[in-house]
Amino acid sequence: MRRRLIGVVTTAVLVASACSPSTPTPSASAVAQITMPPAGSVVAPSPTPETVAITGSTYKAVPATSTTGSVVLAEWQFPDTVNPYFALASTDIEVADSMFDGLLTITPDLKYQPDLALNVPTLDNGGVTLVGNGMDVSWKLRLGMQWSDGQPISCDDIKATWQWIMAKDQPNAALAGGTIGWQDVTGVDGGGGTDCVMHFGKVYEGYLSLVSPLLPAHYITKIPVKDSLTKLYPMGSLASGVYSGPYIPVSVDGHAKITLKPNPKWQTIGGHAPWLTSVVWKYYGAPDTMIAGFKSGDYDLGGGLTNADIPSLASIDSTQVVAHDSLTYEINAFNNASFRTKFGPDALTIIRAIKLATDRQALAQGPVVGGVTIANNFVSPLAWFYKDGGGSVAADPTTATTLLANAGWTKGSDGFLAKGGKVLELSYCTTTRQFREDTLKLIASQLKAIGIKVNVNAKPSTDVFGAWKDTTATTLCNLQQGAFDVAEFAYVSPIDPLSGYNVYHSSGIPDNPPHSGQNISRISLPALDAAYDSIATTVDFNQVSAAMTTIQDLYGSDRNTYELPLYFRKDVWLVNPKLHNFTGNPTFSAGEWNIGDWWVG
Repeated sequence: MRRRLIGVVTTAVLVASACSPSTPTPSASAVAQITMPPAGSVVAPSPTPETVAITGSTYKAVPATSTTGSVVLAEWQFPDTVNPYFALASTDIEVADSMFDGLLTITPDLKYQPDLALNVPTLDNGGVTLVGNGMDVSWKLRLGMQWSDGQPISCDDIKATWQWIMAKDQPNAALAGGTIGWQDVTGVDGGGGTDCVMHFGKVYEGYLSLVSPLLPAHYITKIPVKDSLTKLYPMGSLASGVYSGPYIPVSVDGHAKITLKPNPKWQTIGGHAPWLTSVVWKYYGAPDTMIAGFKSGDYDLGGGLTNADIPSLASIDSTQVVAHDSLTYEINAFNNASFRTKFGPDALTIIRAIKLATDRQALAQGPVVGGVTIANNFVSPLAWFYKDGGGSVAADPTTATTLLANAGWTKGSDGFLAKGGKVLELSYCTTTRQFREDTLKLIASQLKAIGIKVNVNAKPSTDVFGAWKDTTATTLCNLQQGAFDVAEFAYVSPIDPLSGYNVYHSSGIPDNPPHSGQNISRISLPALDAAYDSIATTVDFNQVSAAMTTIQDLYGSDRNTYELPLYFRKDVWLVNPKLHNFTGNPTFSAGEWNIGDWWVG
């Protein structure tokens, strides 16, 4: 049985963490079978499929030959919650992933796969029907499924989950993903049965990952919605909750340990009883301490590590280190509004020159220590809507110099370009992470070579990512306020095509009230808007794929003056060879997505 994705939202996610190089993957005996793209310095070409394939994962679990083993897992951050709808941090989602199921899962090769549901409903298979301006989505639940307390799982649980999220008399203000998508639901039919229909008042393209996870009606309706954050799956009494996942909590020992046992009813969901006798989460407080614990044999699987931690793994057997390209990619984002204000009609030419002169290969071999996957796309090659746009990742400072010269910019005695008495000077911003500061200093030297003056500003994350209401126009480097020319940070590559809407559509420019948009590049391209509008109004995945092809073509063209993708990071795990069927997952579900299939031997 495969696990589902938690944490899919319809807006892109800003990321402020670090990165570094790759390492070898473990021996075949330690992992399940799944086809993953090879590591390399450049995103591997992948032909655009002739037909849209949102299903058909290559994942295949190795059947257990032993069901008497236990596993100790490690993280360095203790979770704040196990309720997936409140989860903000990856550590929250990792532990929750063993406890909850959704209607579908997303596999490591980014395919939709049934979980609690038997079907992946689409227009093509009749699972989705258009009704006026809206749509009906038909879900067929597996027969005989039970919650951990023995109560049946039914359509009423879908209805209750929707009503809990959309509670009007006592709003559920703590929801990490808000109510996007849920607010379009107008009703759920099916009652206590397993043939369910979700009615939507308007088309919502992201419906496949909406019910993720399903919550038990008989449990969540006993607790006032206004008290959900503290009383629904409370950290101090996790055993009082009701779950659907393969393992359920027994006890919580301060901020040091969470102990889980097999869910006695999961066989009705997974088709077999969980293959471990117990699962224990240990928390170490810091990555280095956790890494030392693996060297001492304290646990079997360590997560929450990135490229930045790889230098600390040098003394660990490479067959016990798993490193995959993640969905997180580092970028330089260009503030089009600032460039237009400073440089008028030359703004776009200057941005194009900067992109040509930025040597990403040198960045990969310098501040991030090499081994990352340099990218020309914001979409992961694993995504079903990915298109390989080709193109070189090599810098071309000669062409950049020519572009600026043709626009009338000439070098002064100080070596910097000027035009009409204005020096070509830019403010580059980032967070106070050393690798980012070093990256921007290297970029500054690259741009100085062609005559562009760069001032590097490193600010706390609260300044860079602060919300509009918590900052002002003078908060240097704030993305929402637009107090930057170029900013380095990270995005999470979209799993759902609609997730880019608020980031790239002109309606998402945060200068406009209520200042909640994420289009911090202030880009406004009619062709880009039209493509995202077409995604937002269809559930025909062939049309969605075509629109995403247009979006990726624009991204790879000179019309992209909003982003320069630098590289995809790595997700890193430490794995004891005795653990079988561990694959990792680039989504927020991380390594625990298929924990029901794990066994030791």
